[in-house]
Amino acid sequence: MIKLLVMSDSHGDTTLAEKILKKHPDVDIVIHLGDYFRDAHRLRELYPQLRFEYVYGNSDFMIGDVPMEKLLELEGQRVLLTHGHRYSVKWGIERLHAKANSENIQLLLFGHTHISQMEYGPGYILLNPGSISDPRGNTDESYALVVINNSKIDVELMHAV
Repeated sequence: MIKLLVMSDSHGDTTLAEKILKKHPDVDIVIHLGDYFRDAHRLRELYPQLRFEYVYGNSDFMIGDVPMEKLLELEGQRVLLTHGHRYSVKWGIERLHAKANSENIQLLLFGHTHISQMEYGPGYILLNPGSISDPRGNTDESYALVVINNSKIDVELMHAV
């Protein structure tokens, strides 16, 4: 079993992310889906015992060797991390459904819209944790907890405040 804490779109403000990490000391991996991935670096300095995985977003400049997408194999499940801007997620997530279907992805994590969202497809889950510091629409700051236990994936969207 592995527990993930998934966040996105912190945009330079790690205040709530720090509180959330204190609240969930049992997570195995913290995933940051971009905008600003440097916030993941800051959090890693504060919580060196945790594993961090991250990708860059459309507001991340001078990215160096940070990938646009990252595929993780966790507990036998294929988990894809992407910010989402290259899939035009603000106008729909059809391209993410196609990606999960064509590449045998069981959990596809994305951000960019600043609005939490979860959709199930045949054999996969699309998950946007929303924004940890800059929500849009009528949403609050949010993140997600994911537990992967062999072939079972449980997802819980959480309010940060």
